[in-house]
Amino acid sequence: MTLLDRLPTKVRLHRIELINDCHCVFCNAQLETREHLFLQCPMAEQLWNSVFFHSGLQFTITSWDDFFVWASSTWKGKSLLTSIMKLALNALIYFLWEERNKRIFKGCSRNVQELFLAIKDVVRFQLRDRKINRNDIANSSLCKHWDISCS
Repeated sequence: MTLLDRLPTKVRLHRIELINDCHCVFCNAQLETREHLFLQCPMAEQLWNSVFFHSGLQFTITSWDDFFVWASSTWKGKSLLTSIMKLALNALIYFLWEERNKRIFKGCSRNVQELFLAIKDVVRFQLRDRKINRNDIANSSLCKHWDISCS
């Protein structure tokens, strides 16, 4: 069980009879489950597509468990791509949850582009002092797409 399994999504809060409305605050079309909120909601899908596109990958995962099995077996080592994807995964989950809470409790919102820029900022900030091999074409492409200064 991961920490995300215990998040108080609307479906979980409804189960313990704390709320009545279980719909996703982003799309209002589906129930807010962990899988929907972080993977299947159109907002989450757009963010994942942007993260994967900027990394030269294609996003095709449909299940939360499948996604984490795939990510755990694929993102190993210390390559620039692995570092970016791990950072982007954490930032995406953080910003989606934060955005959900801001919409529910503060009535303010950001669009997908603003959330993606926040994710890029986290990735860029975390990798700012990392030595990156400029001669590697894949690394150069990643640096360009993620606006990372290559040193």
